[in-house]
Amino acid sequence: MSNTYDVVIAGAGHNGLTVGCYLVKAGLNVCLIEKDNTVGGGVKSKELIAPGFVTDMCSTIHVIAPHSPMIKNDELGFISKYGFKYIYPEIEMCIHFTDNTYLAIYKNLDKTCQSIAQFSQKDAEAYKKFVQWADVGVEMIVQGFYSPPPSYGLFASMMDGSEDGRELMRTMQMSVMDVIEEWFEHDKTKIALTRWISEIMVDPQTQGTGIMVFVMLGLAHREPGTGMPVGGSGKLSQVMEMFIKDNGGTIITSKMVKEFIVQNGECKGVILDDGERIFGKKAVVANLNIKNIFPKMVKDAPLPNNFVHRVQRLKQSDFSCFQQSYALNEVPKFKLGVPELHEAFIVEFAPSSLEEYLRYFNDLKFGIPGHNPLLAIQSVHDPSRAPKGKHSMYFYEYAPYDLKDSGAAKWDEIREQYADELLEYIRKYTTNMGPENIIGRWIESPLDLERANPAFVKGDFGGLGSFSHQFMGNRPLPEYNYKMPINKLYLCGPSTHPGSGANGGGRAAAVAILEDMGISI
Repeated sequence: MSNTYDVVIAGAGHNGLTVGCYLVKAGLNVCLIEKDNTVGGGVKSKELIAPGFVTDMCSTIHVIAPHSPMIKNDELGFISKYGFKYIYPEIEMCIHFTDNTYLAIYKNLDKTCQSIAQFSQKDAEAYKKFVQWADVGVEMIVQGFYSPPPSYGLFASMMDGSEDGRELMRTMQMSVMDVIEEWFEHDKTKIALTRWISEIMVDPQTQGTGIMVFVMLGLAHREPGTGMPVGGSGKLSQVMEMFIKDNGGTIITSKMVKEFIVQNGECKGVILDDGERIFGKKAVVANLNIKNIFPKMVKDAPLPNNFVHRVQRLKQSDFSCFQQSYALNEVPKFKLGVPELHEAFIVEFAPSSLEEYLRYFNDLKFGIPGHNPLLAIQSVHDPSRAPKGKHSMYFYEYAPYDLKDSGAAKWDEIREQYADELLEYIRKYTTNMGPENIIGRWIESPLDLERANPAFVKGDFGGLGSFSHQFMGNRPLPEYNYKMPINKLYLCGPSTHPGSGANGGGRAAAVAILEDMGISI
């Protein structure tokens, strides 16, 4: 096997695979190196509990990817040649309040307004206007996710040229909650909408997160909708792996990149954990967290003044997550008994009190776990996720990485106990989640998540927090969006634009890399 390629990519997670696909399509000889025995990173599915029960090990909701050129235009033939398919549930999200009421967000705008109207007719009318307003932001923001972003200064100057642009800039500086409170009056409307937006791992009260209103709610009623990959979230990664291999690329698994080879200010290749050296003649791409690269993976390479300090002060997301997956004999039955809870893509639990809801996020900041989980009964929509007549359930809760007074190490001691607490929580709202219905479960704490994927620093699968000072041309740093201060070393992954999620955003990094080579995507 050759140890020299045109391009070497360290990490075959979602973004590294995306970059690899576009580079091999451009005719480059590409090698991806992955520490795990399978590709996918945060977009991976396995049968972890029992045969036939598919577990999404991180991402399960593909909010943005269906709008990417990779999927929307089938640029790489994933749909037409490889049979990749999304399911788009009509009810994208249903909030189950603790007082046994609910609010559903449908793809259909009118149905969503009807659900909101049970609490406030005024909010239902405002929501239609809100969606029209958010749609403008989507056009300006989300459509730019798949190309390198302009510098923040240029972006601000461009936005300052129109009323819509100035409104977008104002929204970017605000918190999600501030934006929602300008539009709506009822606490349950505010809770439901901000709960959905918080899935991008932001506390609704954090300043500089208002842009996520466009990213999450702005896409809620756009066709095709929020996607669920048939067969598991990891099916997207498997298709990418096939595409790369079919186009002459190489993927090496079960080996970790330990160090980047830098000579005379230029990155020449990588050193693996077993000492093997692999070289990239034209580029080396790090699908890693920038905090893990600088300075320890480049050793004595010359870097700009204060560069390492600027990297290490980058802020993680407001919280991490505690994830479980359950293999079930039958679908959970909600005491509330409304079909929306059974048919929804995801069901999110939330307090019926706005004060209690916001205190939940405050507690997370101080290392105190709460009990407001999310669940997705994936096999209701996609029977391939479980054996016939059985069901798979994705079960997820926001959680602090560092626990109060004891730090992250405490998770190893309490993970089973906390998982039991969350199970007891949903038993209050269901009739059949006793031991007789549970075949088995899989648990992953925030510390487990970081161990499984060191790029998720402090259990942050977003790489970095989605805040305005770390967004678009500021992500991860101004001047250093993809091209690092070492010649021929590039960065991709969630710590680069466009950020967190299974979004196909590696396309933007691929565009930047190919442009430097004089190649059009």
